This record gives sequence, structure tokens and C-alpha cells, in this order.
Amino acid sequence: MRLHEVRARILGLAAGTTERLVDRHLPGFRIPSVFAGHRVEPDVAADLAFTLCHLRDAGVSEVASVPIEEGIARALRQVDGEGTHSFWSYRVAESLIRFGPFAQNSLIDDWPESMRAELERACDTTSFVELLDSGLLPRNYAAVLARCELGRAKLGIIEDLHLLDDLVARTREMLGASPDGYLDDSTTGVGRYDIYTADVYLFTEPLAEQLGPVWEQGARNALDLVAKVASTDGSAITWGRSTGALAACLTMELAALAIDRSIGDGDDRWLSRALAAVEHFDRWLEDGLISAHQHRSTYSYRGPQRRLQMTLDVLGKLACSAAILRRADPDLPTAGWEEVHPESNRLILFSERPVAAVWTYRSSDCAFVVPFVGSTRSDYLPAPRNPGLYEVPVDSVIASLVPLVFAGGQAFTVGGPPTSLQMVGDGVSASYSGLPRAGVLEIDPDQQPLSGTASLRYRVEGRSLVVDEEIRFEKRPEAVSVLVCETAHRPLRVQFATDAEHDVQTVDTAGLKEYRSFWAELPLVHQLDMEPSESIAFSLEMTPKLRIASTAFGHHYHRSLYGPIRDFVVGIASPLGPLAARADHEAERILDHVDLFHLHWPEWLAFDDVDEHRRIIGRLQESGVRIVWTQHNLTPHSKGSAAYDAIYQAWAAAADGVIHQSEWGRRQSLDRYEFRDDVVEGVIPHGHFGPLMSEIDRIDRRDVEAELGLRPEALRIGIIGAPRAEKRVQDFMDGFAATRRRDVELLVLSLGEGDRVPDDPRITAIPYEMVPRELYNRRLRALDVVALPFSPEGMLATGTIGDVIGLGLAALVSDWPFLAEMLAEAGIPCGLSPAEVAEAVENLDPTVVERAAAASRALQATHDWSEIAHQTLALFEQVGTTRL
Repeated sequence: MRLHEVRARILGLAAGTTERLVDRHLPGFRIPSVFAGHRVEPDVAADLAFTLCHLRDAGVSEVASVPIEEGIARALRQVDGEGTHSFWSYRVAESLIRFGPFAQNSLIDDWPESMRAELERACDTTSFVELLDSGLLPRNYAAVLARCELGRAKLGIIEDLHLLDDLVARTREMLGASPDGYLDDSTTGVGRYDIYTADVYLFTEPLAEQLGPVWEQGARNALDLVAKVASTDGSAITWGRSTGALAACLTMELAALAIDRSIGDGDDRWLSRALAAVEHFDRWLEDGLISAHQHRSTYSYRGPQRRLQMTLDVLGKLACSAAILRRADPDLPTAGWEEVHPESNRLILFSERPVAAVWTYRSSDCAFVVPFVGSTRSDYLPAPRNPGLYEVPVDSVIASLVPLVFAGGQAFTVGGPPTSLQMVGDGVSASYSGLPRAGVLEIDPDQQPLSGTASLRYRVEGRSLVVDEEIRFEKRPEAVSVLVCETAHRPLRVQFATDAEHDVQTVDTAGLKEYRSFWAELPLVHQLDMEPSESIAFSLEMTPKLRIASTAFGHHYHRSLYGPIRDFVVGIASPLGPLAARADHEAERILDHVDLFHLHWPEWLAFDDVDEHRRIIGRLQESGVRIVWTQHNLTPHSKGSAAYDAIYQAWAAAADGVIHQSEWGRRQSLDRYEFRDDVVEGVIPHGHFGPLMSEIDRIDRRDVEAELGLRPEALRIGIIGAPRAEKRVQDFMDGFAATRRRDVELLVLSLGEGDRVPDDPRITAIPYEMVPRELYNRRLRALDVVALPFSPEGMLATGTIGDVIGLGLAALVSDWPFLAEMLAEAGIPCGLSPAEVAEAVENLDPTVVERAAAASRALQATHDWSEIAHQTLALFEQVGTTRL
């Protein structure tokens, strides 16, 4: 994709949502005094004007059929000068600057003096300097107030620049406090590094010239940080406050900055990051409003009371990014996914004293970041983050993955700056002295922690993240627990281990406000509750379950295959194809939460419609869903359409993984179809259906024989399964009829419409129909041998071997190599022609039958569904997921 396309998506989202916001909630640009029960504060008018100015810079000429300059003017007329301060002061000033100095401003030159005075008061926030000096405001307010003064200077409202120079100097000192320019956003220097560590360089960009080299070097390092820790959904920073929607905005803003100034790790890579952010941004907007408060959470200071303000804040960031990208090369291409998200395992150090860092890990199997920073609020604790995979509660005392310890009626946890931190192989080890109070944003250095020591070690094992933790207390605490939160649509397999007396349970937390992350609800909690003691050690392992959409969902084959691995995978029905009957938007929503698409019989999915198959493949690939094809057939059993070769070839070319059911079948498939060079291949045999037939031994064979009119005591051959063009039922019946033996019978349960039953009392044939499993099993009780008269033409496998092996029966087999490979000594050769069949039946000896049946029973372990399922799981895991 090219830059002009990415920019168009960002601008379209910003302009379109602003249009809906005005039409739906701000008719005529009038700001309500109350919104959904909350008083609307003066900041909304400033943000509305500022957002409209960015849209104007981006090339938008009107909003809601009103010229955009008029919209800006209407917003500014609603500014409350006395109530506007800090961030919103500079937004008013910078909105006005676009139309000239204050004294000759084309937008307001005909306004009454009283209204102009209101705007001038709104630009003045010098009263906050005293609050900054007294320590009541965060240190980064030096930059806020500097930007306010810069705006007033550009408007010509002030001539004395001493305060501006002083605030710029303070900002320069703040940014230069770290050799790498990383901002500790705490007021007490406890190492609280978060989204503002990067955002401060966007915020101070208008002051870049005054700040000098400290700004450019810090901005480069901030871009480098985000390049290393950003998630694939476009979230720049995923821990700490103000992430979620604002983290995606930050990515787009940083991309615009990097491309505009040609700094960072490559313009094309930053364009790709911006694309990822805007592609996922629809989820944050609904009906012209930010949806960050619905089914997820923000920090309390950005709660529903500020929903209008946050909506405009976000839209302004999008519009600003689009405006800056307007200056860039429109044909700049995006970089490849692997370039933007290379494998990584590194510790990025923010500070040596106090120790603060972030561990960022990415492989083809696992991806996350773990912050080690100075706060014990839930969002800052040393637990993994990756939106849609590993998430934690917002703005809370609830700890995730690290213990929550109760003593003296207060909650403590493992967090804050560690005393030591180091990489250990594929992981990180951290030590702590004392356990600070849980849920504290600004740790008081003078507050005494709970006495004791703690150590934790994270390590990656394949797709699993393993945590080992040990805590020694000076005094036995009252309670110790560990929680692991699941995010919506991403179930986890969690295993705890400890020598302490303990209980493990899962708790339904769906709908509870305190169990929401920035991105989603956290509907389930895995809990380890340990008996308190002076020393506690435990480990936990968590693995995301693979979410697999199967085209055989609900079929007994699917249940047999997925049942043994239900702790590792979640199977759902395919949302695609005519039979799924899903609307496109509904299918897209489901695919957003799918890792793999498990294809079985393509013809079940979209019949012989080549274009529909190609459309389905395209949708899967666009959604990032990987495809695994268990190739049951070389071509469909129905031979009526010539389109199937093209359909099967399309799936072969698209498959990320393919499961063959025999080595012979693998060779046949590779000879006929062209697969990708990097396709993951596996040869995994068909499982047996013994568990579906467990009641057969309790059925009296004589009762079944009487029901079907069969002779007792006969050696009985059966032909089972659906009629197939490749199944030579007619030839077998004719061959059987030519034999002279009277102690052998043939029961045909696979009679097709064109088959002619010989006039032979030894042959009983029932026209094929789908019958309940109970009736099918009852009929199988009458058999001693199953005949498999298959022609190899067009066949790769047959599921009837699952019944043969499951029952432990002998089989009469054609010369199809698949049968020889799968059944080996359980198969008795019988050829295909009537003459070959007759000879085999004439020579059928009970001793041979019993020997073959014993060999069939011996195959049950190899074809056990648990064994087959775990081999399939191994291939699924090798194919992996893009949802990292």
C-alpha cells in the first residue's frame, strides 16, 4: 500500500467521524452543557476548534455542510476564557495562529471586544506556573506551559519572553535528565516510564528549535523505543496509563513525525505501523463517539465524564497525522511485515538508578512486552502485555501474574523498580527488596514496603510463557494469591505448580467493571490461592489456545479429532461459504478472533464455484488467518464438475500447512498439485472410531442377524460407507456371487442407485442412506470382515479404515497402496476384478481372518484419536498464528 492510501484512510476516519459527531451530538457545532449525565467542561470547545483546524490543514473544506472556517469560529465562540487552561490554552492559541496574529486575526477581526477578550484569557495559563513550582503539577507541565507561552508569543499577545525561555529551559533539563532522553513521568523520580516517555516528543515538537539537540536525540530514541515495543495492532505503548485508543493514535502521530523529519528506522516501516494502527481503529469509534469506555476501560481521569473531550482529542490526533502526511511522498510504499516486526529478545534500559526497563520479546510463536517500572498500579506491574493476547485490568489494585499479598488489612505486590534485572537465556530475571503497596501510581519513596524479598523469572518455551516466582517474608502474611486474566476471545491454558497448600480455580468475571483492560473485557480469571507462610514459591505456565475455524465442525470426525486437544485449541464452525450463511461483516468479526482455518473437503465449503473459493481464500489471507488443509481426497467423490481441479489447486497454493493421511497419498498430492515451497507438511493417519462404537460388544449378534434376515454362524463380509465412484461395489458383488462357498455371506450397506444386486441368497444389500449412529453400529455387529474394494483413481484416503481398526476387524483390500500402507497385516488382498474377488473369498480362511483381526486391533494404539489429535496439534503449532 502507498502513503496516499494510508493517509486517505486516516483522514477518512477522522473527517467521517467528526461529521457524524457534529450531526449526531453537536448539531450546528453547538456543544451541549450536559452529555449523558455529565457536565461538559470548557476543554471540549478548545478541542473541537483544534480538531477542525487539523482537518482544515489536511485539506477538508467543510464539515456537516458548513465551511470549516465557520465551524472553527462557532467552536471558538463557545470558549470559556476563565475555565480554559493548560493543554486547552495552547489549543486555542494554536487554532487562532492559523489565521494570523491576534490583533489582525482574520477569523475574529470583526468579533466584539468582549468575545476577543474571552479568547485572550483562554490562551493565558500563567497561573499554573505557581502550581508547577510548588510540585503540585507533574514535571512535564513545564512543556505544557512552555507551549502555551509559545502560542501567546506567536499571536503577539506577549512581548516579554522571559517566562517562555524559563519554561523551555526547564523542559530541556527534563528531557536531558536521561542520557537517552527517556522521560520518567513520575514526580518523585521512581522510574515511571510509560506512553508519555514517547509522547513528550510529539508534544514538544513545536518547541524543537528552542530545545535544540536534546529534542532531536530524544525524539530519535523515542521512535526507536516504539519501533521495538509496538504491537502488531498498531499500539505504540501497551503498559501504563493512557494506552488503548491513545496508543494507536500515538503510532500514527509518530509515523507522521518520523516520515516528515526523515528520522527513525525507515519511512516505509513507519508507514506500515501507521497502517496497522488505522486498520484496527474502527473498534474505537461508534456513532461519532469514542468507544473506549464501552466493554473496556480508561483511567478514571479519562472516564465517561470526558467522553466528548476524548473523542475530539482522538480525532484531532488522526487529523493532525493526516495533515502532516500531506507533505510527504504520496507514493511511498509500506514495508513488509517481517521488516516491521522482526524477531526480538532484548531488555531496553530506561534507567540504571532506579532500575527501570522493558523486556520485549517476539518470535514466530510468542510476542509480548514486560515493563519493569516504578509504579504498582495494575497497568505498570511486571506482567506481559500484548493487546488481544495478554491484558491486565486498568487503573486498579488487582495484580496479574505477580502475587497479591494481604497483610495488616492492606494489599501488597511485587512491583516498582527491581533491585536487579538481567537477561537469562530466553527470558528475564528480576529481584526485589520489599513488597510495595499495590495499586499506587506514584510510589512514595518514604513509605515502608512489606518486609521481605522477591524474585521472578520469565522464560519462553515455544508458545508458552513460564513464570517462576519466590517470595520470602519477614512475617507470615494473611493471604497470598496469583491471578491470570483472560482477555475476551483469547482463552488461555494456565497451569500452576507449587509445594504450598493451595487451591486453583477459574472465576467468571464477565461484565465486571474492574475486570476490563484498555482493549477488552477480561471475562475469566485463573486463580491460585496459596496457604500463607514465610516462604512461598510457585510457577505458572500460560499458553494461548489456538482458535481454529473448521469446515467439519459438528461432524463426528471433528469431535473425535478436537476432543483430545480441547485444552489446547478452541474449535468453531467456519463462518465462510454459502452454507455458513453469515453476513460479510459478521464473518469478518469472527475471523478477527481466528488463528487457523482447518479445511477438510473443499466441496463442502462452496461446492464447485471457483470464484467463491478464491474469494474465501482471499478473505482468509487478508484477515491474517492461516490455512491448514487435511487433504482427504485427491478430487471430490462427485465427478460432475471439471472445476474441482482449479479449486483444489487454489487451496493447495494457499495452504500454510497440509496434512496427508499416508505417505502414498502425499506423493499423489504433490504430483498433482503445486503447494507453496514453505508449506508445513505432515503425514498423520486417520483415527479409528472405536470410541463411537463402544456399545457394540453389548449387542447380541443373533438379534441383529434375525433383524436383517441373515444366517447365524456364517462368516460375514460387509461393505460399508457411502457409495463412491471409486468404490467397486458392483464388481465385488459379482465376484462374490461367482463363489461356491455356502458358509460365507455378504452384507452390503453401501448400495448405490446404479448397483444391481445378484440373485444370490448369500447377498443381503440395503440401499445406502444416512442412519443414526446407533443403527449403524448395530449393523456392524453382524460383520467379521470389511471389504474395501476401492480403486485408487482419484482417492487419497478413506475414513472406513477408522471403523475397521476401531472394531478390530479384518479387511479385504484392493491393491490400492493407501490400504496396504495403513492396514498392513490387517488387510487381506482381494484385488478389484470380479475374478480376483471370487478367488479371495474362496480362499478366505478363518485362521487368516483372525490373524488379520489381531493385526487390526494392534493398530488401534497408532490410530487412537488422542495420538492423531496431538500430532495434528503439533502441526497446528508449527504453522502458528499471525495474531501476535
